Amino acid sequence: MTKASVQAPANARPQRENSRDALLDAASALMRENDTVEIGIVDIAARAGVNHAMIRYFFGSKEGLLFALLDRDVYRRIRQLDRLFSLKVTPTDRMRIHLRGIVDTYYAIPYLNRLIQVMVREADPVRVRHIGEELLQPIARAQERIIAEGIAAGEFRQIDPKLFYFNTIGAADGLYSNRFTISAVFGGEPRADEALHLRYREQTVEILMRGLLKDG
Repeated sequence: MTKASVQAPANARPQRENSRDALLDAASALMRENDTVEIGIVDIAARAGVNHAMIRYFFGSKEGLLFALLDRDVYRRIRQLDRLFSLKVTPTDRMRIHLRGIVDTYYAIPYLNRLIQVMVREADPVRVRHIGEELLQPIARAQERIIAEGIAAGEFRQIDPKLFYFNTIGAADGLYSNRFTISAVFGGEPRADEALHLRYREQTVEILMRGLLKDG
């Protein structure tokens, strides 16, 4: 039998896709556990249980892997926006749901802002433009749309959507990207558990909503 006539096993593609997903999951887990986006390709591959050459095979480089991870993490959240706007709720309730979702995102992906900053500084211009236009702008525009609906409905005060976006991201990211401060200043575990996350989420949403509501 010639080499050209040998066919790959039927399950070869699923195995390759599983390896790709395993590398993304490994990078995500290492960044969460080590509280840093500075992770090595050997460590990523070892965690995924594959040869580190697979990173080049699937992503071209470590930058390509991190870019794919950022894409995966953020696109999952962007897809939820369509469902958010399909809900028959008031602008106030829609904003509460949206803000809870943002805080939940940073609880699940505490490295998100740091990874974005690294990619924006170090990635090629095409990827940087993609991050801004395809990953960040949809979330900011969705929030701006909710604010406009709330103002038109008489529920929200006049507020600058750009500044409120940064208020939101800063507040949502604060607890989860400051593990050292949690342990050094307040004692206890350096990582927010689910109970602390739920308390933080509700307090953060309440504070943001009070600044937004006309009768807040």
